[in-house]
Amino acid sequence: MAGSKKLVVVAVSAAALAILILTLSSLASHRQSSKGREGIVATGPLISRGYTEAPAGTVVVSGNPEAGGSVLLELRITDGQKVKKDDIIAVLSNYPTADVSVHEAEAGLAKTKQQRDAMVSGYRASQVGMQEIEVRTAEEETKLKTIQLQRTDGPPDQKQLEVNISQQKLERQKAKLRVMKETLATDLAQIETEITIVQTKLDNALATREEALVRSPINGIVVQIYTRQGERVSGNGIAKVVDLSQMRVITDIDDLHFSRVALGGKVEVTFRGNARIYTGKISRIVPVVRRLKRSQADMGEGNVNLVGIEIELDETTGIPQVLTREVRVTFL
Repeated sequence: MAGSKKLVVVAVSAAALAILILTLSSLASHRQSSKGREGIVATGPLISRGYTEAPAGTVVVSGNPEAGGSVLLELRITDGQKVKKDDIIAVLSNYPTADVSVHEAEAGLAKTKQQRDAMVSGYRASQVGMQEIEVRTAEEETKLKTIQLQRTDGPPDQKQLEVNISQQKLERQKAKLRVMKETLATDLAQIETEITIVQTKLDNALATREEALVRSPINGIVVQIYTRQGERVSGNGIAKVVDLSQMRVITDIDDLHFSRVALGGKVEVTFRGNARIYTGKISRIVPVVRRLKRSQADMGEGNVNLVGIEIELDETTGIPQVLTREVRVTFL
């Protein structure tokens, strides 16, 4: 019994000793790894590899499938085609119906405006003009009648009666003219309201039709088409358009070298397969450290911490107009 207890104690002690040895070995390896990274001394230029991208000049065009229609009726672009801002690149399925509504509203507006013009310069206006002549004629007749009665003999009451009759005739003509003008003004106000309503209808129809026209929001090149004619527009959109004039170089550096870079810092860039050297500057440093797993054979480390760098070239003419082109960056 005592012998078995001793064997158990010896076994437990051996296991504890093994765990202790593994722990110490792991700590030593970690310290050696840390010392190795801390002991790295930067010598020579800082060099990294990257690729070309245009993050600020890339747009995925999708239009408005809810308002313009969910099916692509017509595709007006091809891969690699250059497009200008506001160029129509696709037509959605609601376009035919919206186009008919636009033509109907345009016809209604033209008809209503013709009716207004007829009121202003047509038959109604002629009637008012003729009535104004009638009023002026009645005024002259009343004046003449008054003068004639003053020069003739006769009972004063009879003279006054004839003057009153002439004056009443004039007042009737004036009242008729006033009613005609008021009626015309009322009708003009009503038709102006109708024009406003039809114009609003036309504006809405134009806006609906415009929703069915997918336009490019920028000047650029079509680099990828996601939806073809007759297909339903998915969440990926219709096409990707890139303004290559906003092309940048994207690269990463180890965070150990973070102190060697700064905004505005000068760099030299060479494209794969091209010996020409292009100059540029650091336009953006991503304020996030990205951890990347590496092989244990790389200096005995399991991961590396990377910082993203965006570079703007001083001269874009002559550079390869290709995205994701591999480049070599030398930080000066």
